[in-house]
Amino acid sequence: MSRVAKKVFASVSDQLAEKLERRATAEGRSLSNLISYLLEREMEDWNQPSGKQGK
Repeated sequence: MSRVAKKVFASVSDQLAEKLERRATAEGRSLSNLISYLLEREMEDWNQPSGKQGK
């Protein structure tokens, strides 16, 4: 089965954008890759509340 990346757009403050760009550079990652990594890491332990169905 082929996995296709889905694009998601979000607005962040100038300060957060600068921090993300500095970290991406420091870690040798693209900004997109860093954001994807951070979101995946944050969501690993998240459990959807009972009774709520996602799409």
